[in-house]
Amino acid sequence: MLHVTLSGNSALTGGAVDNGGVVTSMSGSLIDGDCAGSAIGSTGYNVESPGDSCGLGAPSDLVDVPVQSLALGPLRDNGGPTETHALMTASDALDRIDPTTCEVDTDQRGEPRPGGSMCDAGAFELQP
Repeated sequence: MLHVTLSGNSALTGGAVDNGGVVTSMSGSLIDGDCAGSAIGSTGYNVESPGDSCGLGAPSDLVDVPVQSLALGPLRDNGGPTETHALMTASDALDRIDPTTCEVDTDQRGEPRPGGSMCDAGAFELQP
């Protein structure tokens, strides 16, 4: 999974993610909730809040982020074909990824990445 935002999800066990024991690879994503099942196979630049239940282990991952530091807006129409959680200007998910390792050129809405000097974690790229 590349540049995914998981927030407000529910699973049979855990809160945001239950991968059923299958190792899932994740990069540049934002997880708002608990994980269950096997650890996430992190390839870096993920943000997890609250706690550290996903087993993210890359040096560039940020775990145990307080919920208020995620600074996520509500799920709503922020442009594009689907609803998104906007990142507010104080979010710890902002400017986390060097553009040379961002892996995708646009966010979920079709907005360009990076929106500033670095790419944001998750599905939403804050634009200047």
